[in-house]
Amino acid sequence: MKKLILILLILQIFLLPHNYANGQSSNLNSVTIKWVDFNIESVADVSCEAFDNSFNDGEKKVKFIFNKDDLQQFQSLLNEFKPVKKMGSFDTRGSVNFILGKAQDKYCFNVFGYFYKDGKYYFNKQLLIFITDKIFTHHPKYLDTLRSYE
Repeated sequence: MKKLILILLILQIFLLPHNYANGQSSNLNSVTIKWVDFNIESVADVSCEAFDNSFNDGEKKVKFIFNKDDLQQFQSLLNEFKPVKKMGSFDTRGSVNFILGKAQDKYCFNVFGYFYKDGKYYFNKQLLIFITDKIFTHHPKYLDTLRSYE
């Protein structure tokens, strides 16, 4: 019996670092942002699920972010999501896909700082400001009003 316990203990010592290393998928490896110009008008609100098919390829733009400083900023902004009640309308203008190890976390966003994921809505003004600073050389002027209420 003591031999069995000793063998199990030794196995656990060797397997613990392996399990620990595989379980750490919270490090952000990259971010992919897809968006359309915020001034594009649509006949009806575009849902998150319909975003990729609602705009033609010439209207959609994509940016990949691998810069370590930017990834750290995104990582810190992930903690700033504030849940909000279901919204009456949500007009998707982009999506942000966080690659965390082998996992992905995709959120759609509108032009007002609201995000949508898996049937839930969130508010994260700082994240929208950071995203727009990354994707627009000259971001829409009304976004400056978001910045003034920080």
